[in-house]
Amino acid sequence: MASDWSGLHDDLLLLVVNCLPSLDLHSFRAVCASWRSAAAIFVGARGRPRPDRPWLLLPTEAADSDDGRRFVVARDREVPVVALPSRLGRAGGGGRRGFVPLGSSRGVIVAADDRGEMHLLDLVTGKRVAPLPPVISLPLVDAVVEGGQIRCHGDAVSRIDGLMHKAVPVPTPDGGILVVVIYRQVQHRNQWATARPGDRAWKSVKPASIPAVVDVAVHGGQLYANTRYGMVYAFPELRGLGSASPEIIPSVTRRPNAYVERSFLVEYSPPDHPAGSRRRGLLMQVELLRSTAEEEGFVVRVLDECGETWEEADDIGDVAVLVDASGAVAVSTREFPGLRPSTVYFAVDLAGETRVCAYGLASGGNDDKRKRIEVVESIPRAEGYKPPCFWFAPVYTP
Repeated sequence: MASDWSGLHDDLLLLVVNCLPSLDLHSFRAVCASWRSAAAIFVGARGRPRPDRPWLLLPTEAADSDDGRRFVVARDREVPVVALPSRLGRAGGGGRRGFVPLGSSRGVIVAADDRGEMHLLDLVTGKRVAPLPPVISLPLVDAVVEGGQIRCHGDAVSRIDGLMHKAVPVPTPDGGILVVVIYRQVQHRNQWATARPGDRAWKSVKPASIPAVVDVAVHGGQLYANTRYGMVYAFPELRGLGSASPEIIPSVTRRPNAYVERSFLVEYSPPDHPAGSRRRGLLMQVELLRSTAEEEGFVVRVLDECGETWEEADDIGDVAVLVDASGAVAVSTREFPGLRPSTVYFAVDLAGETRVCAYGLASGGNDDKRKRIEVVESIPRAEGYKPPCFWFAPVYTP
């Protein structure tokens, strides 16, 4: 006889809800009316779901799953991984569309589909949270042609991510979201544009304000922009970025004979430091360096409390930084003991596989030569082109 899951006693359901992490709580609410009611009671009593580790998203088709969401690596492994379908949800009733994820923050994904429309998507439900201006409204874009290719100033760009470096949703003081798109301009001078959900067009930030921007982050209520040259710009307000005069934080001292392969900004808020509070967490600049000896390693710099200088850190305490090709997130290893403290995890797509590597900042001695990048996971990839993997930090919103 089939069990009537909807008939479980409310007290039992509340015990279950209290043990769920955020993504599972999303799924729990969708089962039936009684389960949704139990979740509402839990949230109404200011209950907080158990924290989720960031997930490494693999934009691949999952042949053995109807909705494409399945675990590739189990929860109790060092790095949890979940597969993300290359076609997600129904945007605007127009059927299923292929999409390219461009970045994520605060529980949502910014994606562009093969018709050139852009969206904020919910990972669990596959639904569009809010529409964003289309790709055609970005500066330099002339048209979106068949197959989702972008044509800029008469030159065809084969893929959407060939034009857009990344898209970052950042919180605004009024509780809304501002999306920053970093796109590739002529002569590789990355520039950026901004929009809020519901806007009709992207607003370009003047090229003269920040050259070659590669990443942005919000820290202490200010927007920080990182450039490929190591210079960081700080904007006191999120309004009028195109005409604002940002403060310049002096360039960092980079190691001689080392090529900077990637450079990111990542903001870390301790577990007892809720997002949006006035207490300041850490703002870190994380760089992947390649030396002349073909050896790779990470350097982490922390912005001082005055926001004026960078200090290189050999130990970041109970913090792990997770890096992909275009971004980074930081988490507390006290909440997620499966991750190693003071360690950088690096996910990279190679031919035929996605590889996750770990790099310990503290070598256990004074000899930097003891520091090595070690592989902790290798996940086969689907055949054909797939967008690159990226880290997703779950945030529960009722």
